[in-house]
Amino acid sequence: MDGKSSWNEICGYVKSKIAKKSGRMVGRIRRLFGITYRSPVDETQLFALLDGKSVALVGNALSLSEKSYGHMIDACDVVIRCNRAPMPSGVSHGTRTDFIATSTELDEGIMVEKGASHILWMSPPRYALQNWIVRSQGFFLYPKERHQKLSREVVRPTTGLMVIDLLSASSCRSVLLFGFDFFKTASISNVQAKTMIPHDGGAEEEFVRSLIVRDTRFLLN
Repeated sequence: MDGKSSWNEICGYVKSKIAKKSGRMVGRIRRLFGITYRSPVDETQLFALLDGKSVALVGNALSLSEKSYGHMIDACDVVIRCNRAPMPSGVSHGTRTDFIATSTELDEGIMVEKGASHILWMSPPRYALQNWIVRSQGFFLYPKERHQKLSREVVRPTTGLMVIDLLSASSCRSVLLFGFDFFKTASISNVQAKTMIPHDGGAEEEFVRSLIVRDTRFLLN
């Protein structure tokens, strides 16, 4: 790697850090003054986009990298990926992204990079919401009421589980779940050690498997 490339990477890293800190500061100011966020895409509009559609929800379990589900993922009408939406291989993960559902800060260029049209902010804390997400015309804000209800069944639900809960309330035709092994393997979107993960994989698996019994639109691959 030459000096110019190294310098460009350093500049990009610094700019990213500044943007994230700026976004957090704006979020804290909004919270301090009681200014609420409103998203241009509400639940009714989101559900209209999903109406009658087949959906692939792609989680970030490392075990998905060993599968060949890419063609099944890409064949769905809507492809939703979680958090940083890693796509290490088209064979295992597919090549399309329509929605990104996240509870973490992301680089501003991710929507263009992935070809996504909508970004769904799932986390109840709003202070981490970045300005570019709020400005996006495809921005959807997961309702706090839904999170509170889900949290009574599963403490601190993951981004993926919140999306599953959201999809269960929609009129989509089917939901294929990929990359969900409930922390039996590591996450390729998170470098945290398994012992540091603040989520309950067992409780989430029980929730999902119970949902699949009640709602035959869902299939866990």
